[in-house]
Amino acid sequence: MNLILYAIPGFMLLLLIELVVDWRKKTGYYRTNDAIASLSTGMLSQTMGFATRLVSFLAYATLWAVLPHGELTMTPLLWVVAFVFYDFCYYWSHRSQHQINVLWGIHVVHHQSEEFNLSTALRQPFNGFVIGSIFYLPMLFVGFPPEVIVTVGSLNLIYQYWVHTRFIGTLGWYEKVFVTPMNHRVHHAINDPYIDRNFGGVFILWDRLFRTYQPELADEPCAYGVRKPLHSWNPFFANWHVWGQLIQDAWHARSWKDKLRIWFMPTGWRPEDVKENHPLPRCLPDTQQKFNNAPSAVVSAVVVAIHIVLMGWTVWFLLFTNDLTFGLALAHFVPLGGGLYINGRILEQRKYATRLAAAFWLLCATLPWWVSGWLLPAGLVAALFVAFAATTVMAAAWSRRKAWAEKSVDPRTLA
Repeated sequence: MNLILYAIPGFMLLLLIELVVDWRKKTGYYRTNDAIASLSTGMLSQTMGFATRLVSFLAYATLWAVLPHGELTMTPLLWVVAFVFYDFCYYWSHRSQHQINVLWGIHVVHHQSEEFNLSTALRQPFNGFVIGSIFYLPMLFVGFPPEVIVTVGSLNLIYQYWVHTRFIGTLGWYEKVFVTPMNHRVHHAINDPYIDRNFGGVFILWDRLFRTYQPELADEPCAYGVRKPLHSWNPFFANWHVWGQLIQDAWHARSWKDKLRIWFMPTGWRPEDVKENHPLPRCLPDTQQKFNNAPSAVVSAVVVAIHIVLMGWTVWFLLFTNDLTFGLALAHFVPLGGGLYINGRILEQRKYATRLAAAFWLLCATLPWWVSGWLLPAGLVAALFVAFAATTVMAAAWSRRKAWAEKSVDPRTLA
C-alpha cells in the first residue's frame, strides 16, 4: 500500500509551519521560485504514476510468480524486519545513485535545490521507476511479498521528510542510530568533506558501518545544490538534464569505448577529449551564485495562486484517477503537467511565456467538451482556466506598464 497520499496533509502542515518560522525569524531559507520548483517536481513524481506507478510493483509481482523464493507469513516482528531490511537495501540503492552516472541522472533531481527546507524533501524524480525495483530484489527472494515491500518503502520515504530542515540542530544519541536533519544536511551539501556521505534513509548505522558517515562541521557551513547547477525552474528539464548531458557527451566522445562506458562510470566522469573540447561550468561553495530568476511581485503572486490550485488538482488526481483508462488519465493530467511547465517558464522570465500561458489555459478550458468521460464540472473547469489565462496576462501587462513608468527596463523584454 502506498501511504504517501495519506501523508500529504501532514507534509503540507509541517511545511506551512516551517514557512511561518522562516518568515518570523527572517532566516531566508525559502525562496518562492525555488520552493515552487521543488514542489512541482514532487507533484510530477506522484502524478506521473498514472503511467509508471505499476511498473515496479508489476516487476515484483512477475518475479514473485516465476522465480523461486521464500514465502513468509507476516507477523508484527517480520514487519519490523522488513522495515529495517528495506532501509539496508535503500542505503545501497542510494549510494549507487550517487556513484554511477546513469543512476545519478535519476536521483540528481532531489539535490538540485540550492536551498534546504521541507519543500526540498518533496523534490523527487518521476523516472525513478526505471531502476527502483532492482535493489530491493533480495527482499523478494527472502520471501517478503510485493505489497509489503511497497508499504515499508512508503514508510521509509515518509520518515525522510522531516530531516530536510535547518531549524533542528543536533539530537544527541538519536543521530548515532537514525538519520536526522544534522546528518542529512551533510548529505545535500556540495562541500568537499560532505560529498557522497550519509546515504541512509532511516538508519545512519549503515553509514557508520560502511564508512560513509560524516557529521556536520562547525567550520564548514553547508552549501546546497549540485556542482553542475540546473539554472532552471522547469520540472521536466530537471528530470532530464543529466541524461541529456550524458547523451551529448557520448555523442562528442571520439572513442566508442567512451561512448558506452560513460553511462556506468563514476558520477561526473567525462572522457578526456570531451572535457577538453566541451568544458562545463562547475559550482563550488566559495563560487556559488544561486540561480534566482524571478518576475515581478504581482506576476509571482499569480504563479503562486495557480500553483496552489494545481496542488489541489494533484490531490484530486491521485484520489480519483486510479481506475481511469490511460487516455482519460492523460487528459486530466495535461492541465497539471502543462501548468507546472508554464509556471516554470514564467518564473524564468522566458520570452513570450505569458502569451504561451494564456494560449495553453484557453486550450485547457475546452477539454471538458472534447474529452469524452471528463470527470469534473465542465463549466467550473472552463471558468477556472479562463481565469488563469486572464490573470496571467493582466499581471504581465501591469508589470510592463509599471516598469515603463519607472523607466527601469524596456517593457518589451518582460514576459
